[in-house]
Amino acid sequence: MKKILVILSMLFCVQSLDAQVKVNDVVDDDYVRNSVSVIVVNRGDSYDARIFSMAGGLGFGEKFDKNEIPTDRILIKADRKNSVETELITSSLEREGVGKEIISYWFQRDASGMMSDELILKRGMYSVRDQEILNSQVSKVGISALGEKGYDLVKGSYVYVLDYYNLKENTKDKSYSAELKASIYQLVCSEEVMEQLYEAWIYNEDSPEVVAQKNALYDSLVFPMEYVTTVEASGSSSTSLGEAVNNAFSQAFYRSEKAVDDWNVTSSIISTRPIKAKIGTKEGVTNGQRFQVHKIVEDRHGNLDSKSVGYVRATEVANNSNVATGDTEPSCFYQISGLKIEEGMILKQKNDLKMGVTVAGGFGGYSPFEIGLEFLSHINTKGTSRYVMLDVGIGGDSYNDLSVSYIVPAIGMGIAVRPIRPVEIMPFIQIGMDILSTVSIANIDYKLTDWSSYVGRVGARASWQVVYPIQIFAQAEAAVNFGAGSYYAFYNDIMLAVGKGHEQAVAGFSFGVKVNF
Repeated sequence: MKKILVILSMLFCVQSLDAQVKVNDVVDDDYVRNSVSVIVVNRGDSYDARIFSMAGGLGFGEKFDKNEIPTDRILIKADRKNSVETELITSSLEREGVGKEIISYWFQRDASGMMSDELILKRGMYSVRDQEILNSQVSKVGISALGEKGYDLVKGSYVYVLDYYNLKENTKDKSYSAELKASIYQLVCSEEVMEQLYEAWIYNEDSPEVVAQKNALYDSLVFPMEYVTTVEASGSSSTSLGEAVNNAFSQAFYRSEKAVDDWNVTSSIISTRPIKAKIGTKEGVTNGQRFQVHKIVEDRHGNLDSKSVGYVRATEVANNSNVATGDTEPSCFYQISGLKIEEGMILKQKNDLKMGVTVAGGFGGYSPFEIGLEFLSHINTKGTSRYVMLDVGIGGDSYNDLSVSYIVPAIGMGIAVRPIRPVEIMPFIQIGMDILSTVSIANIDYKLTDWSSYVGRVGARASWQVVYPIQIFAQAEAAVNFGAGSYYAFYNDIMLAVGKGHEQAVAGFSFGVKVNF
């Protein structure tokens, strides 16, 4: 009973703090670990079992605890061509009593009505951070009491409802696709209902009559689920419907983290050379993940406010997937934009795709105009980055009645270094094809290797970050083509004879813009 009274007083304090009106939306180092239950929408058709089986293997990584509740699917009979309405999902969750199932799981309630706080205390200790451990060592609370932090975690209980629809699978063409509507709900834990829950707590010494009364009280309690948001996603595959389902889920989860603010990790910066913070694998941090840096300031009325300083990316991610001891290794970060970062500023997760789109024009190379897509595959603490590159060059020539077009797709990789933060220098290497086409001669058998040659390209790019996320760049390159097909050689030779066409070896320069997102 003493422990329950302590917990009630802590909940009262938390509620009192939450009740205070915030003048400004201040970014705090107050991230609380969340938990999730996944529910799949069944439609009463032949896809039900398959979709449920496919979705059963999907997960949220280490960042979330999972609440295993009896309701793992809900039946809403409707044509799978379109998504079901949110109101139908909401009413289904209410009908199944999903909120009470989550509470029963948290408190490990058994068939007789007995409850335990073991899971809550265990999760509470796991979610405790190093700084809280250090603070407890100089306070009267003590480390053991930190497990009661788990009661705050109950309020961070979410339900993720997956409704897959418009499924397409063409085994002949190896084309598979699926669309997904992911609806997110959060458990509502009011102070009044939680107090009633503790009144329904059964003790070993309770008489059968008291047990019956407490079970009746528990049965009367309602723990509603509050609708948070919905995200839409789609996935495709050339392998299987299962892969399309998984791709749709990955896209939906990415969008969900951006849509639900409480799912974004926050942490204080503990050092700046290099930038470090005590988050890691337990919070789902991955290499290259983007965080926004905030500093706390006072506005002209004396109220606290937070201002953005810039952005960083995670580099060396610490394995902190254990109970904090006070000396857990921090993760490292590299600043990619903004002003000076200082200790005590706060990181907040701000996911992006780690991709950039480039548009360039130049002379001397194979393509006077080029567009590209780049993916950041890795970054280290000194800012050295690895990119996967996909570029498509476009050009053309004409002579008398002959008009030819060139399309030059190429894939490769680059390794970039930053001598200073706004400047990025990247040598790169690519391999691709130079594809020729002409409208002057119609109805010629089309075989790609006959109309193309292979291209090898090396170069270097110097980029300057004007304002995040926009960079301007200058690029120099050398390229060769080889293995020309018969039609490619025939028409390209005609162009070369009049000083046009694509030489076997060229050097070129280009200038362009890159936008990161």
